[in-house]
Amino acid sequence: MGGTRLAQSGTMRLRRIFQPIFFLVLANCAFAGPNISVLFVGNSLTQVNDLPSVFKRFAAESSAHADAEVRSITPGGALLFDHWKRGEALKTLREQRPSFLVLQGQSTEPLSAPQSFSYYARLFKTEGDRVRTRTILLSTWARPATDPYYRDQTSGGSPAEMQKRLNAAYASLSRDLDAALAPVGVAWEHAHRDAPAIELLDGTQHPSPAGTYLAAAVLFRVILDSSDASSTYYGGLPKETAITLQRIAGADLVAGP
Repeated sequence: MGGTRLAQSGTMRLRRIFQPIFFLVLANCAFAGPNISVLFVGNSLTQVNDLPSVFKRFAAESSAHADAEVRSITPGGALLFDHWKRGEALKTLREQRPSFLVLQGQSTEPLSAPQSFSYYARLFKTEGDRVRTRTILLSTWARPATDPYYRDQTSGGSPAEMQKRLNAAYASLSRDLDAALAPVGVAWEHAHRDAPAIELLDGTQHPSPAGTYLAAAVLFRVILDSSDASSTYYGGLPKETAITLQRIAGADLVAGP
């Protein structure tokens, strides 16, 4: 009898010790989100303000609680042609086999070199398919009105026309390649219309922190396949600004007014 009581007592002590740990593990599992990996291939439009890191924080502090492993290859001014010829992006794609490959073309590339842009995007998409990586085209934004590129006829002559052409080029290529589209340029159009006080550029063709935050929110929707683009991570922006940008990213992003 004494041995039985001792055994029962020992069992109760073990329960008291391990029950809280068990429920803590259950709670952590309940809040754990999906694990994803993302390879960003682009240039300074992605590198400025570190879009991959902003996306990672946004995803972690969203309702999805996603754990995103991010890598980026973003030398300034790089075309998709440059990335293919240098080989680093392809090597990383083949070795790391990320869940997603985000392709971001040079600012004017879809308009000034459309055939090259399409050709090398297709090569990357084919390689991504081989390693079961989903390719996403990150549609970019127009340059500021004072940019000398508007003297080139391929620009359309104005930010509004350049944005229209970029939207169309990325959307068309997305359909042709059967690749996902992150319509960041369209989101910028909506932001210019609905929240014109928010500066999305830093004075050049590069994004401001708000512009990068909006891009991250759009990417979150596409990568997580979510109709919601909310997060408690505000990227250093005022809360009201961040929530406005989340709302824009969460809307139906249709090109045009």
